[in-house]
Amino acid sequence: MNGGVGDVLTQVLPLFGVILLAWGGGRWLPWASKLISALLVYGLIPLLVIDKVLRAEPAELAVIPPMMFVVAALMALPAHWLSKRHGDDFDPQLLSASFSFFNVAFFGMPVASALFGEAAVSTIICAFVGTALYGDTIGYYRVARTKEGRAKAASKALRIPLFYAFVVAVILKLSGVQAPQSLRGPADMVSTLVSILGMAVIGFNLAKVKTGETNGRVLVRILAVRQVSAVVLVAAALAIEALFVGVLGQREQILIGLIALFPIAANVSLFASLLGTREKEAATLIALSSVVALILVTAAIGLLGLVGLQG
Repeated sequence: MNGGVGDVLTQVLPLFGVILLAWGGGRWLPWASKLISALLVYGLIPLLVIDKVLRAEPAELAVIPPMMFVVAALMALPAHWLSKRHGDDFDPQLLSASFSFFNVAFFGMPVASALFGEAAVSTIICAFVGTALYGDTIGYYRVARTKEGRAKAASKALRIPLFYAFVVAVILKLSGVQAPQSLRGPADMVSTLVSILGMAVIGFNLAKVKTGETNGRVLVRILAVRQVSAVVLVAAALAIEALFVGVLGQREQILIGLIALFPIAANVSLFASLLGTREKEAATLIALSSVVALILVTAAIGLLGLVGLQG
């Protein structure tokens, strides 16, 4: 690995500062989360996906997105198990989304960059595409249908542009199109902007939460079950890939393994904002999982440094 705990903290801690700033200003900007959500979902994220897919290795594109799609889908199973035990304590569809959505883009890009340089961001984006293809279709539909009905939710899910951006990027790559070197700088700026704005949405939505509106015991149990489930499923996926495919190198294995420790994706908050539903629950759970993830990821990177793994 090129970087260590200090490099990761240098990249990630400012994003937590963004959450705090947005939380502090959220009461005066109640419209901000919905506006930023639309900008990310319909503008910046599709552009980012196209650029990073064009820069990714073909083997990564063939293996990582489908592997992470399956992991995200299977995460719905422990979420369903937990929802049966909590009844009305937490919305079951939001719970499922919270399990399946990993903050691979907003949280993962700075981590990958700090550890292995900008070249590793393409690996993270491949993983993001896999989780987001599940989350932005099936996951979005499951969250939206509780408010908008099945037909309208399905229609909106089909209008989320990430899938189409991915298809366009793959077609361009198969056609031999390469991302112009002159766009590397602006593309890196877009990566940074996406991370900043994604974290800002969390803060703006967190500003809407009032003391006593959430059940701390339930949230802790959700995070614990989600974390154990993620570690088991990601480890199993990596083991299967190593045994039967063997395409991923050590750097890619480390990055994919760390995703199991990543927080709940800000996408849960993004879609809650776009729909105007359950924003407080989503923001609180995401904020707590982000703090837990910062601790777990830095601990894991420190351990990797001690055992001397190199990417």
